[in-house]
Amino acid sequence: MSFENTVKDAFLDTVSGQVETGNPPEAKAAYDRLIAGGQTHSHALHQLAGALRTEMDRMLTESTPFDERRYAALLEAITGAE
Repeated sequence: MSFENTVKDAFLDTVSGQVETGNPPEAKAAYDRLIAGGQTHSHALHQLAGALRTEMDRMLTESTPFDERRYAALLEAITGAE
């Protein structure tokens, strides 16, 4: 397994857990919105993982803490058309 696949799986596992537990609630809300809009389970999770990766990349690039509000905003901005 490649490093990229390992990282991808870690992001997918994380957002899957977030959806399952409802923590943060914005992850579950985004997932439910995507599913209601006709997205598959897999596609919805991949979109949530993309939002998480965006925030993690920003955090690492800027050497700042994880910003839960920014992550919530990224989740809320997912439209399903990506």
